Amino acid sequence: RTFATQTNFVLARVPDAREWFETLRAAGILVKNLDGWHPLLAGCLRVTVGTPAENDAVVDALRRRFAWSDT
Repeated sequence: RTFATQTNFVLARVPDAREWFETLRAAGILVKNLDGWHPLLAGCLRVTVGTPAENDAVVDALRRRFAWSDT
C-alpha cells in the first residue's frame, strides 16, 4: 500500500519491511526503514523517487527477490 504525497518520496506499507529493506540494501539501494518509529508507520518504508534508471533498479531488485513479473 502506498500513501498520497506531495514530496519526492513514496511511503509504502509492505508485508515485511525489514526483509524488503535488507533486499534493497543488498542490491546497493538505500531506503529508509520507518518500521518501529511510530505505531502508524508499522511496516513502512520511505523510498525517494530518483531517476528513471534508479527507480527501475528498485523495481528490478524487488522482482528478483520476490519473483515478480509484469504478467
